[in-house]
Amino acid sequence: MEKKAILKRSGLRIAIAVALLLLFKLLFAVNDGFASFYFHRLYIWISALFRWLTGAVPFSVGDLIYIGWAITALIFLLKLCYKMIRGRWKDAGLSLLGATGILLTLFFAFLFLWGYNYRRHSLAKDTALNVKPYNTDQLYRLADTLVQEVNLRKAALGDTASITSPDPDSARLFHRAIHAYGLAAQTWPALKYTNPSVKSSLFGRWINYMGVTGYLNPFTNEAQVNTTVPFFTQPFTTCHEIAHQLGYAPEETANFVGYLVADHTPDKRFRYAASFEMFLYSTGQLARRDTALARQVWSRAVPGVKEDYKYVTEFYRSFRGPLDDYSAILYDQYLKANKQEKGIYSYSEVVGWLIAYFKI
Repeated sequence: MEKKAILKRSGLRIAIAVALLLLFKLLFAVNDGFASFYFHRLYIWISALFRWLTGAVPFSVGDLIYIGWAITALIFLLKLCYKMIRGRWKDAGLSLLGATGILLTLFFAFLFLWGYNYRRHSLAKDTALNVKPYNTDQLYRLADTLVQEVNLRKAALGDTASITSPDPDSARLFHRAIHAYGLAAQTWPALKYTNPSVKSSLFGRWINYMGVTGYLNPFTNEAQVNTTVPFFTQPFTTCHEIAHQLGYAPEETANFVGYLVADHTPDKRFRYAASFEMFLYSTGQLARRDTALARQVWSRAVPGVKEDYKYVTEFYRSFRGPLDDYSAILYDQYLKANKQEKGIYSYSEVVGWLIAYFKI
């Protein structure tokens, strides 16, 4: 009798989850009004509510949930193996059916709470920019513009020949990022950021082995920043993750929003971090088309910018290993599954937005 109840409960959970997934897929496909309602009303309300709930908590609620899930999954797998070893195939099958129902429910929760934002493409309207395909000459001129910008901002920090000095105060960093969004919203109202919830990741150095600098927890809407990475990159990462909170899910759009926000604050560290990241993206894209031109642009960077880049590359080299490679492959597939056709290279597509922004 108990097994029948488990079977019925699991079957019902799977049916409901599949029905909801199909319903929302249909609504997004055939009803533009529903898509607009979700992006500009429902998601804004949901995300603000979750940030209000988690923002007052000084540590990452989402990371604790992840830890709890990992422990639960490990216990489940051990029990499943035990049932299979003992030949209790019906019990093992019921366990797998129950797990399938839970996973489908979590998948729908992921999409409903945040994941559907991968379908959102409103940044052009929000920023009044028209992004078009670009050629190598435009890419070169963008890289040239950014090397001049990053050199000037490095000089403003007084570190033209050395590594950018640290600022280890994460709380101050997050507060400045929130303030930067307040300033940016005066020009772009869509960037209004309420109920802030920005946290340091509890996983710290562990996620450096996967090359993770920050992430959004879609179940709690907390922006998580890895504060163990090179300090001068953290201001941009923070702005990038807050952009995700606002519903800019595609990586290239979150990158561009992060640049806009960090660029429009008087804080010198934020302005340098924004220019440094975009300079790397532009030269990286240029190198894929013309290595000689990319080297030419790099030769014009001041020694301090080169030292910062060397520091970053050496930092991540110390964490390189199989886990980094596997996680990159998985993340690439995750992005492609969420309508980002270029996968992990989507981050670099920010150059199209920058070319439109600088009118190159």
